[in-house]
Amino acid sequence: MNRQAFKLITFDVTGTLLKYRSSPAVEYSNVLNKYGLEVKLSTLENLINKNWTFMTKVHPNFGLDTGLKWENYWRIYAQNVFSEAFQIENITDNVPLRDIIDDLMMTYSTGETFKVQNGAIELLDYLKNEKIPLGVLTNYDPRIKSMMTNLGLSHYFKFILSSYEVRSEKPDIKIFRKAESYIEKGLNRKLFLHIGDSYLLDFKGAKNAGWSACLVHIDKNIIKQYPSLSDSVFDDFTALKMFLMSCNSKKMYSEQ
Repeated sequence: MNRQAFKLITFDVTGTLLKYRSSPAVEYSNVLNKYGLEVKLSTLENLINKNWTFMTKVHPNFGLDTGLKWENYWRIYAQNVFSEAFQIENITDNVPLRDIIDDLMMTYSTGETFKVQNGAIELLDYLKNEKIPLGVLTNYDPRIKSMMTNLGLSHYFKFILSSYEVRSEKPDIKIFRKAESYIEKGLNRKLFLHIGDSYLLDFKGAKNAGWSACLVHIDKNIIKQYPSLSDSVFDDFTALKMFLMSCNSKKMYSEQ
């Protein structure tokens, strides 16, 4: 990746700016425990992964494309996981399934299931001080905006775009084009940088849109599979900040 002063920087959320405080299986288990119910973590993990694969295939973009809508998407998803888990564990007593799902929905609506990645605030403060427009591009439902507010991050960003609201999921270029509408027209797209943790969704998506891209918080062994990533993978936000500082230093030098 060339060292250049970027005119727009966007971030992926899950796995990039934020990390889960614990696995989804643990979160589901915690909610069940509040109702005196216990299911093996391994059972929950298998069912969560199984139903995620099923739901994303049958109802892409959180049910938007099939008319299910995001809230029903998550309720059906949770109901499938819990119902199968109860069957496997032979839990047959009267279970307040609706209350359990309501509780889980609330847990995942506040942002409390996430932690801000180490070094993220320092990087965002630096970029904000440099007056670089910042945005969020995430394959998520509309709750992401309130979650970012609750986590104290929303004020850093000029825009927060969820795939559900834009009606376009990464790696589709439409979500990147929507981001471009928030800044000055006519700029070279290579001066727009997208930061994520998925080769296909973030790196490839941004590149297909004509942007620059990099990955962070990902195993560098991915470079063996995709050699084009050789200079575009960073261990953490501290390393990425150092790179971006060098980009801006080059800009200052060239302007002297």
